[in-house]
This record gives sequence, C-alpha cells and structure tokens, in this order.
Amino acid sequence: MPVPEPSPAYVLHARKYGEVHLILDVFTHEAGRLPLMARGAASSRSVRRGLLQPFIPLLIAWSGKGSIANLRQVEARGTSVNLLGTALFSGFYINELTQRLLGEHEPVPELFVAYEQCLRLLAQTDGSEIDTALRQYELSLLRVLGYGVDLETEANTGKPVSVHEVYSYQIEYGLRHASDGDSLRIGGATLLALAKGEGMDRRQRQEARQLMRHVIGYYLGGRPLRSRELFQSQHNQENH
Repeated sequence: MPVPEPSPAYVLHARKYGEVHLILDVFTHEAGRLPLMARGAASSRSVRRGLLQPFIPLLIAWSGKGSIANLRQVEARGTSVNLLGTALFSGFYINELTQRLLGEHEPVPELFVAYEQCLRLLAQTDGSEIDTALRQYELSLLRVLGYGVDLETEANTGKPVSVHEVYSYQIEYGLRHASDGDSLRIGGATLLALAKGEGMDRRQRQEARQLMRHVIGYYLGGRPLRSRELFQSQHNQENH
C-alpha cells in the first residue's frame, strides 16, 4: 500500500536478489515491519547501497500491491548508530528478534520508538548497561505482541513481589515462589529492577538474562537465534 509521506525506518536485514537487486526487511514507524524490493541497490554503482544497512536512521517511501512492494525513495535521517563489539552483536540480536517475532504490516509505533531508544543506549553504554537496554527492548516487544510479562505480582496469590523472596516463572501462568527443583530462580530484587528498568549487579543481570531467554525461547518455538550463535562463536575465539 503506498505511503504518501516518507516514513522513519531502519533496515533489519538485506539479501541479494539476482545480480543487482536487494530484498530488504525493514522496520518502519508507520507500517511496522515489511519486505521491500530495492531495485538496482546491490550494484556497485548504486548510490543507495551504502544507505541500506542496519542501524542507519532512514526516511523511506514505497509503492506496489504485491507481497513485496518497491522501495521508491530513501534518504538518511541522521548519522548511523555506531555500535562496536558486544553492542554490535546486541544490535544484530534485536534486529533478528524483531524479524522473528513481529508479523509483517503491523503498525507498532511505540515499539519503533523503543527500538530506536535501544540502539541509542547500545551506542552509549558499557557492558553492564547493555544488558539493561536489551532487557527493556525484549519486554517492550513481548508487551506489543500481547505476551506481556508481569514482573511485580505473584500469579497465584496476587501479592506484590518481595525483594526477600526467590521466584520462578511459568510460561502463560506467571511468577510463583521457587521450589528446590526449579532450574530457573530469580530474586525478587532482580524482578523489580527489571520491571523499573534499573541497573543491576552481575548476579541480577544473569538472572534477568536467564528469565528473558526462557520466555523468548518459548515464543521462538525453541529455534535458536543466529545472532546469539555468532556472538558465542566470536566470544570463544577471543578467549582461545
């Protein structure tokens, strides 16, 4: 469906189609996630080739009635977000997560804002704060999809989470007090910090990561994320 005015957007992924074309997976403010054909953009002579990369804020317009519309206009909306090291892998992670979980043609402007904020935080923060940025985007994505995670209330009793207790999380049920046999154990202080977007110590970051991996893994159907595998491979190489 044609968009009369250019929309803020980011490229989530691009792949070559034929010799000179690109098929893009883009995340837009107005139309959500959608596939676009960028004709001629893979050519070495194309002025658009350098723009159609992840993490560059864009303004784009498209047209066409088929399953893949045509990219008609693209321009930079600002400087690219400079992601290095762990932040770069984290950027690829949120791109892949958005691709995998968000359906096409679903306008979710609030998630677009959360995505843009996450990129800015990744570019500005150190290793410990990267975790905070990722967890907040994961929660935003789940909330938009209707899979919101209540981090402040016990599911079975309705009581507020206590910083003095330890909990586990059951998919599509919620939080409950952890038992001795639970492999997933999250402190109440971790849950409340995660709910408020506050910084955490090392142990809390690990607990929050395990919780979100458990929840997101369920909605991914157990299929692994390539970005996570690439990060682990790179991490292993650097430690040999």
